[in-house]
Amino acid sequence: MARTARQILNALSRSTSVHVHSTTELAAHVESAAAAIDKKRREKGQEAVRRKPDLRPVARAEHGPCIELTPWQVLHALARGYMLASQGMGRGLAEHWLSLKFCEALYGNRAGAMDLTDTGRTSERWYKGMQARELAVGFGLAVAEHIVQQRYPDHIVSVVDTSTVLRAGWPLSVSQRNKTSRPRPDYLIEAWKPGEPSKVTCVACRGNHQKPSKRTGRTRSTTIQQLVKGAELTEGMQIGQWNTTPCLMLSTELMGQGGIAVNALQSPGEALLPLRIPHAPGNADEEIKDKSGIPYPNAIRIPARDGRRARTVDGFQVGEDDLAWFGQLLARTAAAGLTAFSGGGKNTARYLTARQGREHYDVPTFAATSSVDDADIEVGDTKFVGTDHVFRMGSARIEAFSGTDSRLYELIKKGRVEEYRQAAYELRAKRNSHEGGKWNGPISFHDDGTVMALSILPIRRRRPL
Repeated sequence: MARTARQILNALSRSTSVHVHSTTELAAHVESAAAAIDKKRREKGQEAVRRKPDLRPVARAEHGPCIELTPWQVLHALARGYMLASQGMGRGLAEHWLSLKFCEALYGNRAGAMDLTDTGRTSERWYKGMQARELAVGFGLAVAEHIVQQRYPDHIVSVVDTSTVLRAGWPLSVSQRNKTSRPRPDYLIEAWKPGEPSKVTCVACRGNHQKPSKRTGRTRSTTIQQLVKGAELTEGMQIGQWNTTPCLMLSTELMGQGGIAVNALQSPGEALLPLRIPHAPGNADEEIKDKSGIPYPNAIRIPARDGRRARTVDGFQVGEDDLAWFGQLLARTAAAGLTAFSGGGKNTARYLTARQGREHYDVPTFAATSSVDDADIEVGDTKFVGTDHVFRMGSARIEAFSGTDSRLYELIKKGRVEEYRQAAYELRAKRNSHEGGKWNGPISFHDDGTVMALSILPIRRRRPL
């Protein structure tokens, strides 16, 4: 029996378990699969592929056997993850509301675990491929943010698309290449706290529909191969000295036994960005320019190890001299993502460099594709400002809203990034209390001040002809 719109929205609001699998056995399977790939390459006279040299399970204290999430929180993470990922005249719907097509795909099964609905298990191959790619971002980022938050519990985490960041420092043709020729992580997570250096983690997210069986259950070949690929992508970008940047590689099994499961491995480390002082030179309020072109060939220096001499290899290297600029860049790109999420338009443009696509937010957009920050909702005594979109779910009309705490959004609109961060940090405890407030539909809050919500609109009466 088809579910009503109200039943679907109720399911999006229910907290369910997402299983997280991260063990030494999983790491061993990935290392074994990588070694087999390299052996085949050597037999063909090709070089071995560079990957993270030290893959380990994520500490159980950082994820437990499972993480409690609502399906709507996963879709909130997906929507935020695609901010700024692509620019163009169709960005309004493509970036803001990409996640809405999965409203009917997720629910909590009888065991209380996150799972795909019958609709989510559709047989069309093209849909499955798209679903695996996009839901992998939602689940991967939700789990990665949870892990980073556990590592730095008194910090706020921000997610930025790696390609958008790289456009500001490397030649545009480089960041437009596909990930096979120019490996780099999918996302960068910045854990920040006013008055302290930010911590950066590289993240690679993949997903699949492979069903565990006697043939694939032991090695889960698709998952293993995706984690191998994640180790290649994350190795392609280094912040500071080689192999000091922490990385997370995640592969989401959408049809795992017992429900959706996220497989995770890490490469440990710590990447700190220089401390910025508000109102002092080098703070995030200052407009920054594109770098003239940070080299990609032979940019990464790998020290002598495992009997091999020190050598230089191709890659995206953020050197010691560029760390302060890179910190400004991350903070301003995150601010651009926040305004894009809220329909900011020209407010988004002010935080992007020319090569990051500033001009795309400075020009008019086509009808039905623009997002304007002229909508608002109130939750408790807090007003959120943002943009909205109305879509159909059967005969019901659903309004989707994405926005930011109005007090914080005003600071961002005025170009006061450092003050926004201070205020966002101080408001964290109050925002978390909103989750117990009343709202007629699924709603998700994030510590950066953003919110995403759904509600059913009143039935429209037909007008007489």
